[in-house]
Order: sequence, then C-alpha cells, then structure tokens
Amino acid sequence: MSMPSPISVRSLVKRFMIVSMCACIGALSMPAMAQQAPAASASDTADLQEIVVTGSMIKRPAAETAEAITILKSDSLKDQGVVNVEQVINTLTSAAPTVNIAANVGSFSGGGSYANLRHLGNGSTLVLLDGQRVANNAFNGNAVDLSGIPFSAIDSVQVLREGASALYGSDAIAGVINFITKKDYQGLEVQGNFDKPQETGGNSGQADFIFGHGDLASDGYNLMITGNYSKQQELRATQRAFSAEGFDPAAGIPNTNNPGSWPGSFADANGNLWQSGYPACVGNPQLTTAFGNCAYRYSAATDLLPESHAASGMVAFTKALPANNQLQVQYFYTQSEVNGYSGPMFYDFPMNPASPYYPKASQLTCIPSQSINCGLPVDLADGGNAIWSDPNNSRYGGVLNTAERALVTFSGSNAGWDYSTDFNYSQNKNNNRWTGGIPNEAVLAPGGVLSNLINPFGPQSAAGQALINSSYINGVYQLGEDKRWSLDAYASHPLGDAFNAGTPATFAIGATVNGERYASTTTPYNTLVIAATGLTDSAVEGSRNVQAGYLELDVPITKSLDLDLSDRQDKYSDFGTTNNAKLSVRYQPLDFLTFRGAASTGFRAPTLFQLYSPPFLTASNSPTMGSGNPFCSPGHYTAEWTQAVCNTQGLGLNGGNKNLGPETSQNFDLGVIISPIQDMGITLDYYRIILKNVVQDVPASAIYADPTALASYIITNSSGTLTPSVAEANECTPYTAPTCGYINQNFQNTGKIVTDGFDLSIQYQQRTAIGTFHEDLEGTSITQFLEQQYNGGPETNLVGNQQISLELPAYRWEHNLRVDWTSPESMFGAGLSNRFYSSYIDEYTNADGSQRKVGSYSLWDAYAVYKPTAKLAVLFGIKNMFDTSPPFTNAQNDNFSAGYNSLVADPLLRNFYINLKYTFF
Repeated sequence: MSMPSPISVRSLVKRFMIVSMCACIGALSMPAMAQQAPAASASDTADLQEIVVTGSMIKRPAAETAEAITILKSDSLKDQGVVNVEQVINTLTSAAPTVNIAANVGSFSGGGSYANLRHLGNGSTLVLLDGQRVANNAFNGNAVDLSGIPFSAIDSVQVLREGASALYGSDAIAGVINFITKKDYQGLEVQGNFDKPQETGGNSGQADFIFGHGDLASDGYNLMITGNYSKQQELRATQRAFSAEGFDPAAGIPNTNNPGSWPGSFADANGNLWQSGYPACVGNPQLTTAFGNCAYRYSAATDLLPESHAASGMVAFTKALPANNQLQVQYFYTQSEVNGYSGPMFYDFPMNPASPYYPKASQLTCIPSQSINCGLPVDLADGGNAIWSDPNNSRYGGVLNTAERALVTFSGSNAGWDYSTDFNYSQNKNNNRWTGGIPNEAVLAPGGVLSNLINPFGPQSAAGQALINSSYINGVYQLGEDKRWSLDAYASHPLGDAFNAGTPATFAIGATVNGERYASTTTPYNTLVIAATGLTDSAVEGSRNVQAGYLELDVPITKSLDLDLSDRQDKYSDFGTTNNAKLSVRYQPLDFLTFRGAASTGFRAPTLFQLYSPPFLTASNSPTMGSGNPFCSPGHYTAEWTQAVCNTQGLGLNGGNKNLGPETSQNFDLGVIISPIQDMGITLDYYRIILKNVVQDVPASAIYADPTALASYIITNSSGTLTPSVAEANECTPYTAPTCGYINQNFQNTGKIVTDGFDLSIQYQQRTAIGTFHEDLEGTSITQFLEQQYNGGPETNLVGNQQISLELPAYRWEHNLRVDWTSPESMFGAGLSNRFYSSYIDEYTNADGSQRKVGSYSLWDAYAVYKPTAKLAVLFGIKNMFDTSPPFTNAQNDNFSAGYNSLVADPLLRNFYINLKYTFF
C-alpha cells in the first residue's frame, strides 16, 4: 500500500506565496508576540566559519541559513542550573513536554522524558544525536527518550522549529532537535551540582567529568571521555500543600478509590453497597466522607517525583586521515532507574460467611450513590464481596532503562566535494518492575475467596498481616527492546555561479538504508501479579526496513536572494512509498533586514510500538466515568450508565493497532530578522502546520462525554455495563473475560490538527565599563490549535482551553526572559530569568457546571557566579525564588496526583542549588 501523494512543488510554491502574504498582513495587525527558544548569547554566537547546520546538508555560515533554527550552548544552560536534557527542553517555549520523570509514577511510560514541539506529540519531533537517529524508548516507543542522551558530552543543541521530512524523513513534522557533542576537546574538567528545596523532599545531585587529549591539527587525533551520574530523591504529594489534598469535587477533582474505601465496603447480592465503620472511618489516613462512605483519596497517596538515578558515559575517538579525511568512532551508554510510590493496593474479593470478619448488619451503612435500593436491608445470607484499599500497603514500581549507541563516521573534503558516511547502531532496553507492595492475590484469596485470616473492615491480626506480607512479591513483569541500525551517506558540490550572485549554487545528494526491530514480552512473574499490572501475558515483535534517497539544491539568485529546494523519497517495507519536498527562501534586501520562509510536506510512519505493543488495561485518564457524561445525572441514568458506574473510575484498554496508517502534514513558515542597532537582533517567525491522520488514542473524557456517538469504543461486560477500575482484578483478569467492561484506547488514526502561531526572539548585548549585559526574550504565541480527536468529530480550537484535550493546553502566550551580567575580568557574573505561562480554561468544569480558569504561572530564578581563578567557578542559584505555588487545575495527571499540572509546574517550590566546576588543565 502506498501513502497518499504529497502536494506538488508547484502547489507548494503557490501555497507558500499565499500564506506568506497572509502572514505579513497578520504580523502587521498583531502585537509582536511569538517565540523562538532561548538562543545563545552574543558571546556564544557562531562565527562565519562554514558549517552544516540542522536542516541542511550544505555548508554555509550559520547566520545565512533560511531555516528557523535556535542554537543553545551547554555552558550557558549550566549557568541557569540546567543539569540534564529534560531541563534543556523545558527552556524551549516552542516545546510542550508530554512525558517527564514525574509521569513515571504508576504508569508504563518507560522511565524517560520526551520532546514535543508545537504540541503535536512526542512522535512529531525528530530527536538526533550528532545528526543521527537513536532508538526509541521500548515502552514509550513513539519517540526517543531524552534521559538516555549524555548531557555531559553535549556542546550545543540545535533546534529546527519547522518541518524537515524532505531531508530527514519520518517524524520531522514539527521540527528537529539535534544534540551536538563536543569536538576536539582537550583538558580535564569536573563538575558537581547540588539542589536543596526549602521544603522537605526532592533533593537532587549530579556530577560529571570530561577528559580530552590530542589536538587534531597538530597531533592528528583526539580522544574524549565523559561520564555523568545524577540522583533525584523522592517527593511525596503530602509534602506540598498544593497536592496534599488531591480531592475537591466542587472544583472538578472527585478522585478516590471509591468504592475501595477504608474500612472496607460490602457489596451484597441485591446490588447495594454498604460501608463498614462509617462515619468514624478509623485508620484511614486519606479520608473523605463526601460521598457518604470512607473513601480513600488516592491522589494524596502518590509521588510527585519518584526516586531516580542515572549514569551515562561516552567515549569518542577522532583520527585525522590522509587526503583531508577524518574518521570518528563514538560510543555511549546510559542506564537509569526510576522507583515511584503510587498509593496503596485496593481489593475486591468474595467473602466466606464463615469468616470471623464477615460483617454484621449493625456495622454497615448503605451508600446511596453506589446502591440500587437502600430501602432494602443488607443481604448477608447470600454472600457478597468485600472491597477495600489497604492503608498499610506501599505500592512501589518503576523501570530499569538502558540505552546505547555506536557510531562510525568517515568524512572529508576533496576535489570540491564535501562528504560523509555514517554507520549507526543503537538500542533501548527496558524492564518494568514492581519493587514493593504488589501481592500475589492467589495467596490472599485461595480459590478466589478471601482468606478467613484477613479483615477487610479493620485492623489486621498478627496472622492476617503475616499472610498479607507473605503475598508481596517483587520482580520484573515486562521486558522490551527497540533496536535500529542505519547506513547513511551524503555529498555536496558547488555547481557554479550561474546568476552572478557572488556565491555558487550547491548541490547535495544522499541515501540511507536502515532497519528497526521492536520486541516486548511478559515474564512468568506477570502471571502472578496480572491483577496489579493489567497486562495480559504476551510476546510480540515487529520489524521494518527503509530505503531512502534525498537531494538538496541551494541556488543564490542574487546577492540578497537565495532559494533552497530539497526532496526525499522513502520506501518502507510495511506500508509503501512516500515523497516529500521543501522550498526555502531567504531574502536580505538590507544589511539589517532579512526575510525567510519555507513550505514543505511531511510524514510520520506509525512506530513499531504503535503497531505491535501488547494490550493492557489501566485506569482511564478521567476522574470518573460520569465526568461530562450526559447519562450520569438524576433522571438520566440507564442500564449501562448506572449511578454506581458513573461515580467510579473506569478502565481503558491500551495497546498497538496493526492497521495504522502514516500521518501526513503540510508546513508553512515565514520569518523576519531585524538588527536595528549593533548587538541587537529581533526575530519574528510565523508557522502553520496541518496534520492529518493523527495517531493517538481517543481520550477517555471524549468517550464518556459522548457515549452515543462513540459507542464503538465502549465494550460492555455481560451485565451490559462497564467495570470500575477497583474491580479490575476480580472481573478483568484477563480483559477478554465476559465480566470485563472497558473503553478501547488503543492507537487509532483519529482525525487532524491545524495549528499556527508566532515565535518572537529579542536579544540585546551592551558592553560597558562595569561589564557586559545581555537581555534575551524568547516567546511563543499560539493563535490557533484546531484538534479533531476522532474521525467525524468536531474541530475544537484549544488555544487557552484544555478541555478534553492535550496533556497541556495550547498556551496563548509563554515566554522566557533572561538578563545576564558578566564583570570586565569575568570573575563575577549574575543572572535573572522569568518563565511565564498564560492562563487558560481548565479541563473539567466545577461541580455546578461553570467553567474553571487556571491562572497564569510565572517563575523567577536567579544565580550568581564567582571565578576566583581561571580554573574554578562557583555558581549559586535559586529556582522559583518567590516560592510560587502552581495554579490549581483539575486536569488529570498521568502520575495520579491532582491539583496541579505535573508537566509544567515546579513541584519543588523554592529550590537552592550550588554548582562547582574545576578545570585541571
């Protein structure tokens, strides 16, 4: 099967001209609000040496590229307290992180963090290391795990903020992030960073070194070795006031383990639910009686940040060869481990009437919201189920994640040709594991009936607690790996100055062949804990091969006008062939004024993870099945949507879909660069992206909000309804059981996204008698974000509106503002920075149906640096120096916490850090 034909180059040019004129008119009528991403300071600005920058195969001065590119220098980032790659991405206002270390609590995210340019998802941003791909994370196989990139080896980060499938192929829809390692480094440098929040919890530390020996020019070789180790201590939700409650139904957060209460509840044969020990609810540390029972607030019993540690290293050897050639061999290895607390286990088991803990009518209170008819007496004669959360249980789980890459590069320049050949091999291996509090439920309930030793309604006896403790088993329940190899080659050559522009036209051509294999399998241990993982025993694998050819032609028309045309054709072994083109224009009519623009097509192949990942059940990412549901209010309940079902959290089936097709895009970009005075630069860029056949799951909130239109995504159980997440172990092991009802949230081609906006960058540097000052404002304004979440569904503009939407809203405006000062002798330095996000409408309404507004969020950081000698630098800093709490939101985090957005907000609050750097030689 072949992909849909892309638009022609002629159509590209026509559309580019139309969009360019419209964007010019729009730019004149709007405030100058947009973004680029923190760019390098003037002291970091590249000189006019010709280099190959991200987005092109042709050498040219970086200042003369037609691409919207931002270059971040690692030394400047470290001055801001940035110590890892995840934090680098968080400095980009064009990026919206979709998964970070906080999201690894209680999830299957693979233990990493990911990049997400333009809010289009982590798979629409291509991540490169020295211009080459690395393997995707095996358990979040949509994209490259940033935590596997060794930050200690990074010299700079090049961020291309526009589509580039015409050169790079799949994934480069929203842009490209290229991490460039240090080259020809000589010396030995060690560095340590220590972070201490003002409040308890969340301490962290990091140390790295870099050693380099040999000068390529004089010695003919260079050897570089780097190493890094970091550790993050655990931060609990109860350790911060903004997350300690985790429950506010009036504001749209009804999160509990309901009906998994403590003391436990009893479900009788009449379909009524009875609470034991109400209203005293003795022994419940996270109690709410708002629902007329002893509900447990699970969002208060989780980690905001899991404990984690990571170690990485890289070695690179570069050898100068005869005839102006060079060979480099590079290898890196990273290992990280995450271990997070995701609250206690909850249980649902039939009880033996002979149990000494079988309830008595006198201890039970009927729960109207969970019952059919509280007018009936409790039925104790026909047996029933005990449902409870164990407040003494500590459910810990995480992942061990390893990544490695070997790269061999042969490059050179001869007879007017610049050329490079790369052999690249990389792999990511993961294992998901439970490290505490996960039971073998067969021990607790032999034959499926709760042991008579266990008391679900009060304190355990010594024998009962001993049985519970004996049921806990730790182990690895899933293994995954993603491996890829590639062989790339390209060459460029000038063609001559046909238009007398003063610069010759240049032609480049390249080709690549690559292969990828994905595999995932459960272990025998998973069979014992399937009730906790929801992961059906499986062993899956998939593979593909790709061949591609690409070319680029740069044609200077005049000294001020330059055209660049690129085209690439990819052939995939599994779904066919696609061709994508790009036209870029750069026009500089005056020394201080430059215009640039681009029009392109792009695509993203469904990843092997999206095609083949095994099915697993998890609690659906919505407060309850009744949130926004038209059937879940008095007078509207149905046989499917009962009151009991509406008041509980549901289940979603996740996994791969072998019938997926590729995403396709059309991209348009237009920018202007102005240098009104010396040492000042202003850049304004407009972007527009049309993305079709988006691969994602249909959000749970969308399905619950319109169960009639989306009935095909609802799989009911034998009772004609859905199963609460608390009953997963009892009714959904496996998910194919007739007693299991859930919503289908596997990957789908789900409609389209149309987004546009502006990037603004203003940089100014002043050299004075008291030192050098540098001001830098980078911002992004999203003017439109139309999302169609399922085929045939409405197109909703989500700018400033998170409702049933992205994990992050499309912010109307966000910026990074930074002011730095360096003394004349560079002995002292200081800086102040501000990160700002505008307000937006919350994901869910208040209980009365009114919309909620999430306030704007503004963080101020400061640092001061002292260099008593040329070899030693001491940096002191404060992050969030005004101790600003995150604005309240009722959006549902992936890490079970509630009340704040874990992807943007700083849960540490005011945080002090010190960075020591010493250069030996």
